[in-house]
Amino acid sequence: MRFDSSSLTPLGRSLRRFALALFAVLIAACSTFKVGYNNADLFLVHALDRYVSLTSEQEKLVRQRMASVMEWHRATQLRDYSAFIHRARAELDGNVSPAEVIEFSEGVSARLLALGERIAPDFAALALTLSRGQIDQLERKLSDDDAKARRETAEEMKKAVDARARKYAERAEFWLGKLNPQQLEIVRASLAGRPADSMYWIDARERRNKALVALLRRIQAERPPTEAAAGWIRAYFAELAQPSDAKLRARAEAFRRDNARLIAQLVNSATPEQQAHLDQRLDTFAAEFGHLANRGG
Repeated sequence: MRFDSSSLTPLGRSLRRFALALFAVLIAACSTFKVGYNNADLFLVHALDRYVSLTSEQEKLVRQRMASVMEWHRATQLRDYSAFIHRARAELDGNVSPAEVIEFSEGVSARLLALGERIAPDFAALALTLSRGQIDQLERKLSDDDAKARRETAEEMKKAVDARARKYAERAEFWLGKLNPQQLEIVRASLAGRPADSMYWIDARERRNKALVALLRRIQAERPPTEAAAGWIRAYFAELAQPSDAKLRARAEAFRRDNARLIAQLVNSATPEQQAHLDQRLDTFAAEFGHLANRGG
């Protein structure tokens, strides 16, 4: 996991606190996630329209499909998330090892893959309606986004390790509160002692986007049955989770190991004040899982 708006930060002295914060990121980037969750169809339509200019029929399809997905997710997944958190609390305590970080991260990934499995037919239904012009528009937008991300990342990589460490730490502090000098040095030493990851992630992003465009062009050209298209989409998600290319897979695994070591170090160095800050964040997320599952959010 990375210390950014969509991934986990150091969590506390015990692994149960670590488990809670890691899992909270599964559906939330900030404390306003309840609003986003309850309006997921609106956000999705807006996001898709930016990239492919949906027709009125496609917008209706997205809303209908999303309503079904959200009903399933609320009824089956949110309670599983809560149970996952409670098991971690009951079973895991003491100092955190990198292996435990990776194991828990794999549990989160499995739940994300379950979501991908569920939405594949809905993704396929929309993909089968896309025109060549809409896919061309998507390709241009993704290319522009990739170019911007590459420029910004190149500028970021010019900065000294100390500057990158401060930025990394700032993202962690949403969950943990202010890091102390010793923790900042842990972050700095970790970044200085391993290859820069930023361009790796940019390369991976560009490969992912190109593969998506190629997949949509194949669906648009061949017009397979919905279930066949869903199978292609599931394969796309599976490739993202576990690259078939041995070099790419090894690089991803090396990153996970490096980051797991850093997370474990920071978790085990948390102060009582940081634990209290984290607990407050986690209590909010844990309560909202239950509210959303019961349609109370």
